Amino acid sequence: MNALRLGAVAQALLIWDLTGSTLSLGVVAAASALPMMLINVFGGVMADRFEAKNLLSITSLVGAALLVVLGVLDATDVVRPWHVFVIAILTGLISGADPPARQAYFPSLVPNSALKSAVTINGSLLASASIVAPTLGGLLIAATNTSIGFFVAAIGWFSMFVVTFVLPGRGTIERQRSVLRELTTGFNFIRTNRVLLVLAILVFSNMLMGFGWIGVLPAYVDRFGGGEREVGFVFSSAGVGAFTGILVAGRLSLGKHYGRVTLAAAALFSSVMLVVSVSPVLALGMALALIAHFGNGFFNISAVVAVQLRVPEDIRGRVMGVFAISQSVGLLGGLWTGTLANWFGIKAGMLVGPIILLTMISLIFVTQKSVRMLHENPELDAT
Repeated sequence: MNALRLGAVAQALLIWDLTGSTLSLGVVAAASALPMMLINVFGGVMADRFEAKNLLSITSLVGAALLVVLGVLDATDVVRPWHVFVIAILTGLISGADPPARQAYFPSLVPNSALKSAVTINGSLLASASIVAPTLGGLLIAATNTSIGFFVAAIGWFSMFVVTFVLPGRGTIERQRSVLRELTTGFNFIRTNRVLLVLAILVFSNMLMGFGWIGVLPAYVDRFGGGEREVGFVFSSAGVGAFTGILVAGRLSLGKHYGRVTLAAAALFSSVMLVVSVSPVLALGMALALIAHFGNGFFNISAVVAVQLRVPEDIRGRVMGVFAISQSVGLLGGLWTGTLANWFGIKAGMLVGPIILLTMISLIFVTQKSVRMLHENPELDAT
């Protein structure tokens, strides 16, 4: 995941250097997000039908190759914006199979009693990628150029390909129905479970409305006169916050307060992001981003644990494939944020999402008792 984050940072910086347009930043984010969303769902079906570690092996190898191609184009000074858009689309297709395969893979290796710890460890690894990779990428690119960022990210992808050879197998689940029919299983399970349905809506909204600012981060930093290093530092500040939030959520036993605290964490993210949007200095924005993403990390890991504990093993890949789409939706948020920023300025573009998100959280808290009263133990939800 360090490789994925580093590649994303290099890609955003490259398109910003080529175009200087917030709209282009959003379009590149959408170019990755849309194919990723499509494959996320089918990736969930594949994760149940085929060996998950083999899927991870294939995506890692192809992902490395794509970054090498973009790095060569950049290093030889022949890169054009359309090259970045095409590679973004292809990377989205490959990356889309990765999250559902991971989310179906690791829970199957541990008992339910250890599931919260397993989810926390997995989430903390993803968050640590948001700390190390952007800082490394920003410093590398500032000292050299964006092509180095692509080559280093490719090495990371290839390393994951090598690691898959020593991972244990999850096994496969025999299916007789068509892929399209299997595809509806995850959606139907979520649709008929009120708690999972509301959590899905909230997780998707959180990513779509709250993460658009990541897609236009080079433009946000440029507002303060910053460059590649500062992009890495701000990205990493958010990563530190998310990492801390995940660790704290994994350590706490919330019992009957699980739902209320989870919603409060989501509200913390959206409310603090309102202030990040209008921060007068970059240092304050970085500090507030850390606090905001603490809430986001806490919320996301709590929501994933709640879902994982309530999903049967035989359909885990398909259900988690649906939730994996939320990560792609977060990238898609960069499109509308970048469009609004292009029309009304970066501050206005960043303000809209958190306002909508905070309103939604308030409505869910008031109207959805099953989520508000959610218990850490699924067997005690009704008590």
